[in-house]
Amino acid sequence: SGNRGRCAQSCRMCYQLYDENGRRLNPGNNEYLLSLKDLNTLRLLPELYAAGVDSLKIEGRMKKAEYAAGVTSVYRKYLDLLKRLSEETGSLDPEALRKAGYSVDPADEKALFDLFNRAGFTDGYLKRHNDKNMVTLKKPAFREENEELNERIRAAYIRKEHKSPVSLSYIFETGKPGRLSIAAELDGQYFAAEVQTKNVPEPASGRPADRESVEKQLTKLGDTCFSVQEITGSLSDGLFLPVSVLNALRRNAVTVLEEKILAFYAREGRKTDAAEPQNAEGVLSNGRKNNTFALTILVSSKAQLAEAMCSSAETIYLEAAAVNSSDYPEIVKNAADIGKKCFLVFPQIFREEARRFFKGALSDIRNASFGGFLIRSLEELSWLYGNALEGEIRADYTVYAMNREARAHLESLGISRSTVSVELSEPEIRRTGFEGDELLVYGRLPMMVSANCVLKDTAGCDRKNRTLTLCDRMSNRMPVQCICTFCMNRILNAVPVSLLSLKKEVTGLNPASVRLDFTTESSEETREVIRAFEDVYLKGLEREEFSEFTRGHFRRKVD
Repeated sequence: SGNRGRCAQSCRMCYQLYDENGRRLNPGNNEYLLSLKDLNTLRLLPELYAAGVDSLKIEGRMKKAEYAAGVTSVYRKYLDLLKRLSEETGSLDPEALRKAGYSVDPADEKALFDLFNRAGFTDGYLKRHNDKNMVTLKKPAFREENEELNERIRAAYIRKEHKSPVSLSYIFETGKPGRLSIAAELDGQYFAAEVQTKNVPEPASGRPADRESVEKQLTKLGDTCFSVQEITGSLSDGLFLPVSVLNALRRNAVTVLEEKILAFYAREGRKTDAAEPQNAEGVLSNGRKNNTFALTILVSSKAQLAEAMCSSAETIYLEAAAVNSSDYPEIVKNAADIGKKCFLVFPQIFREEARRFFKGALSDIRNASFGGFLIRSLEELSWLYGNALEGEIRADYTVYAMNREARAHLESLGISRSTVSVELSEPEIRRTGFEGDELLVYGRLPMMVSANCVLKDTAGCDRKNRTLTLCDRMSNRMPVQCICTFCMNRILNAVPVSLLSLKKEVTGLNPASVRLDFTTESSEETREVIRAFEDVYLKGLEREEFSEFTRGHFRRKVD
């Protein structure tokens, strides 16, 4: 899972690409079809700055500390430069900032190149729609490390001790316990703590304490994560202050400050939900009787749609590109005539092609009066609201909802039902609590969704929706859906996820609905899968699992 920092690096491997007739489309020296060049946006920072970008992500996963520190230091330099120039000019206009002095030193770009590089730089999608210049294609050639550069980075950042500055203030008065205050500012937050001695300082029988010796002891922060930036205080004459008392006072102050800082950043502990509430008739809060399921079917072709219409599914999800938009009204009416709802499904990537498509189909969508919409990104939610389309809105598993906070936020946006993430295992689903949501129990999952097109990068784009085959070094054959309607590729798993024989486990999760996703299946394959799940999930019959399948992450959590 790349989402959790455990990417298997599948994009860095070689593949063979075949068309529908088995003809190979990429020659032997162009096998790295998914291996993107390294992203470098230094020269485009003025545009990103003007666009209102709030933060930049620097990819340091599976890289050395020298890489993370070196790349971050270069970007920090140019962000500081942009801020200074924008304040001096009073402008965010990229050209004005460049005229004022924004330019990239070739030495800094060389440093980025020396830190790590596969086959040159790319600015990704920022200045292009897609093309093969973003991809290495040939086996990446790695440069030898620049040891001199690495050593400079180690000295400046890695071996250097980093401490947060604090200010100290003390009061030692005759007849009162001694007091020490410590304060720090972190991430714009102010933290302060005050401690005092257990006993009142005694008069000195010999040499009394002086400011220099007191402050020397109080500022000895040693191996703590703090360093004293400022110390102020008052000290009455003639007091005896043992070193042990000053040391204990300092340690207590640091401990209390650390606890306050940690408490501010601490997450709330996980709460365990009670069992799903039921009424006297055994009806769950999601409105369904216990041990019953609403069946949902997602279809990607007319043949699959015909089979879904003959099924026990209460709801059919129709991929927007599966048919002509002019067919939408008739499909929705036919579904309604047999007691089924029909939802329109949006693509995983919502760029200009998708906007143009849905703008052109808007009249057909309104006339169809879909029962609802399944969105796969929040851009699509914005588009639905912007066009005042009515209907229930559900979210696919590509819309992040892997904890309670995320789900609550989606509900606040008007999303009625989420799809359980395919990255969660059964215990994780149960522990987090997804009652009332939808659970995918069958489907060939996308291993990758890309706005870059393997067909365009090899044989050239023919502007047709096609299904190619990608073959890896283990001879796994993965369907590649070239969805030209939305200018995107979906690389599907070689085998489908199936929870056919795990009805008991699925029942224990109390989903509102279970879903079958159909992508490349033929009419016959679609019919057989639907019958199998109807028999097991709706009729309680026994059926053997399919000959080829995977449990996905249902039985295997993602670390």
